[in-house]
Amino acid sequence: MSGDRLLLQHEGLAVEVSPLGGAILLARWHGIPVLSPTQTPGLASQLLGTEACFPLVPFGNRIEDSAFQFEGRDYALAPNTADPLVLHGDGWLRRWSILRQDRQSVTLDLRQEASAATPFAYEAVQTIAISGDSLSLSLAVTNRAPQPLPYGLGFHPYFPRTPGMRVYARAAQYWTEREKHLPGAPGPMPHDLDFARGGALAAGWLNNAFDGWDGKMRVEWPEADLAISLDADENFNCFVLYSPSTDAGFFCFEPMTHLPNAYHLAPGNGLVRLAPGETFEAKVTLRCRYLDTISKECR
Repeated sequence: MSGDRLLLQHEGLAVEVSPLGGAILLARWHGIPVLSPTQTPGLASQLLGTEACFPLVPFGNRIEDSAFQFEGRDYALAPNTADPLVLHGDGWLRRWSILRQDRQSVTLDLRQEASAATPFAYEAVQTIAISGDSLSLSLAVTNRAPQPLPYGLGFHPYFPRTPGMRVYARAAQYWTEREKHLPGAPGPMPHDLDFARGGALAAGWLNNAFDGWDGKMRVEWPEADLAISLDADENFNCFVLYSPSTDAGFFCFEPMTHLPNAYHLAPGNGLVRLAPGETFEAKVTLRCRYLDTISKECR
């Protein structure tokens, strides 16, 4: 494969990775797609057509007015896509360097300098590794700016959406969506968005943040006799659930260490203050299994 396409393989799991945006291009387990290659504004899509997952660094989702205040200082960012607001940070729009690579893992590095477009100066390191039926994604960011700044991390995977699929995830509350795709107000979980006992996604537009998440998620696809479980470490308290429509063929379950637009929310929103030289890291693991295996274990 070319240097822009790196193949990881172990037993039945095959994952294609690219330094373009630090993205996963596809993932298959015994030939069954477990991530859904999708056209996005990311660098991998721009140059290779699609991508299936990308890292969120130094923050995820949007920042209102593309600006924020922190410790008495005003900061401004330039919009980085066709969206009117700055979106998903820098990682998905930059080429990463390869630090280490073998047949089952790759470690990528990104160095971002502050500029007129962003106050963030940092180094990010992402390791993508497979073992047996599991795919692990770890992401670390080190503040290289001369002043403290608030950072957040996350991942943006695209999963196949099928008529029979069910999603399982437990959260304390959800957020409405307001103009410019920003979170509105928190509230109790609506019945059709409560996935604690499993449920299908609504047919229409879905783009909501959830917090008080326990860090666990499972998707079941009866059509493929497949299930994927996602386990996030204790740094993850939030996720965003996005699906434009039933016909889109994908949905996104985005684990995040902070709420969308956290820069304009009250303290306790999940952002981490990093002094110069300090590092924040987070990790998620996806595990593939046959549905009949889960059924036998539950008997």
